[in-house]
Amino acid sequence: MGRSALVAFLTSLATTVAAFAALTVADRRGALEFLHGRRGDVEVPSINGVSVEQARDLLRARDLLLTLQAERPDPAIPAGKVAGQVPLAGSRTPRGAAIQAFVSTGAGAVAIPTLTGARPDDAVEQLRNRKLSAGHRREEASDTVAAGLVIGTDPAAGRNVGPDSEVTLIISTGRAMKPIPKVLGLRMSKAKKALEEAGFKVGTTRTGSSDNYDDEVIIKQDPTENTPAALGSAVNLVINE
Repeated sequence: MGRSALVAFLTSLATTVAAFAALTVADRRGALEFLHGRRGDVEVPSINGVSVEQARDLLRARDLLLTLQAERPDPAIPAGKVAGQVPLAGSRTPRGAAIQAFVSTGAGAVAIPTLTGARPDDAVEQLRNRKLSAGHRREEASDTVAAGLVIGTDPAAGRNVGPDSEVTLIISTGRAMKPIPKVLGLRMSKAKKALEEAGFKVGTTRTGSSDNYDDEVIIKQDPTENTPAALGSAVNLVINE
């Protein structure tokens, strides 16, 4: 090989090495991604289940942006965490693209149904149908709901609670019972006042006779004194002639 040929070969080799080195650096910097058919695309990472700030950091590391969309309930993901994304993880998208994220509000709220007047077993079934749990039962007197039926709930009907929340059923024992006061020996006006102040009322009245009482006083009452009776019940009286 002549001297001129050798010089030409070495010059060409040096040029090739320099060009290769330059291309390698450019490729590492992402300037030649079009040669790989990617056109600057990057793989979308999964951001489900992480906080908004964590999602933003994950995307920023791949030159992607975060766009928050509407919140939505998700029983599997705690409130405040990402519960969905578009495009999906694993897909490819251009650098600088915005990834849409949906933020979880937690499990969807459930409204407690109105159960007044229902049988306890039916009330339990209605709660189960709404993914609620029937808790302890509590008894209370009621002037409007028959004994054995549901008066209401605690929390009250219409209240929004989380799924699987425990709801107490309040069961009626019927009208409140109270002992009837003694009105024997009282005149009609005082007997009437005593009964009404205790929550009762005068029922039928008739006259009778007794040597043990003064005239025109009560000599008999039905029910008798201290008998438990529902508030508002009538007490029948006999007045001495």
